[in-house]
Amino acid sequence: MSQPSSWPLPPGSSRLLLPQTTIERLEQHPLSRQLYPVSYGHYLHATGHRIRRTLHTDHLLIFCHQGSGRFQTPHHKGTLQAGQMLFLRRGLAHSYQASPQAPWSIYWAHFAGELIDQYMQYIGIEENSSAPVVQLANWRALLPDVTQLLNLQHKRLTTERALLAANLLQKLLIQLPAMRADKQPKQVDFSLTTLERFMSDNMHRHLELQDFAQFAGLSTFHFSKKFRLLTGTSPMRYFNQLKVHEAQRMLLETNHTVRQIGHTLGFDDAYYFSRLFKKFTGVSPIQFRRKEALNGA
Repeated sequence: MSQPSSWPLPPGSSRLLLPQTTIERLEQHPLSRQLYPVSYGHYLHATGHRIRRTLHTDHLLIFCHQGSGRFQTPHHKGTLQAGQMLFLRRGLAHSYQASPQAPWSIYWAHFAGELIDQYMQYIGIEENSSAPVVQLANWRALLPDVTQLLNLQHKRLTTERALLAANLLQKLLIQLPAMRADKQPKQVDFSLTTLERFMSDNMHRHLELQDFAQFAGLSTFHFSKKFRLLTGTSPMRYFNQLKVHEAQRMLLETNHTVRQIGHTLGFDDAYYFSRLFKKFTGVSPIQFRRKEALNGA
C-alpha cells in the first residue's frame, strides 16, 4: 500500500490507515470488494504539504475544497483548486504540493478494488489519456457523505463500519458524472437542511462562522445575513444550541462526566462549556442532571 504523507496534522485535520486485517476483509467481502478505501483523511490548511512517489501501489483521489495546490505526472501537470478532484491511478509516478500562498484544504482517500477500471471509465478518467482532474458543479452537495465517512474515524472500526466506509466511497464516486461541469456555477443560495446535517455531523468539532460560510459557498457577511433571515438567529448561536440539546441528552442517557460530555462536543474548557450550557438552559449541567433525576424519581 502506498503510504499517506507523514505531514504533521494541524488542528481540524485527520488521517486513518485501515488495519491490514480490515483491508483483507473488504477485499474479500461481496459488498465491498469492487472498491474500498485503504486509508483516508482530511488535511485542513495544509501548509507545507508535499509528496513525491515513484512507486504507487494503490489508487488515490484528492478532493480540494479550499485553497489550491499543484500536481505532476508523466503525462500531465497542473493546478488543483476548490471544487476539483484529482485522480492518481495505481502505478503512476506523481508529485503534488500545497500552494505556499494559499495552501489547500483537501479530503483524500487511497483506495483499491477489483472494479477500479470500470469506476474510472464511468467517471471519465481514462488511463494515460485524459487529464486526471474532474471539475465539479455544486460540489458542496458531496460534503454530507464526506463528513459521514470522516466521522467513522471516531468510532471503533467494526466490519460493519468498514463496509459502510466502502459504500460511502463508492457512492461518492458514482455521483461524480452527474456533477461534472466545464465551469463551476456561482453558489447563490444554500440548503438549510443540508447545513443542519453538516452541523449535526460536526458537533464534536470546534467550528467557526467561516467554516459554515465556506460550506454554504458564501462570504461570512452574506451567509450570516441569509441564515438569520431563515432562522431568526445567528449561525453560531444555532450551532451551540444544537450542542446544548445533545449535551442534555447525554446528561440524561449516559453516566459521562460534564468534562467528558464537553470534550465530546468539542469543548476543551469544561468551565466554558458549563457557562454556555447555563446560558441556554438557566442551570448548570450538574444542576440539570440532578433536577431531571429528581423529577424522574
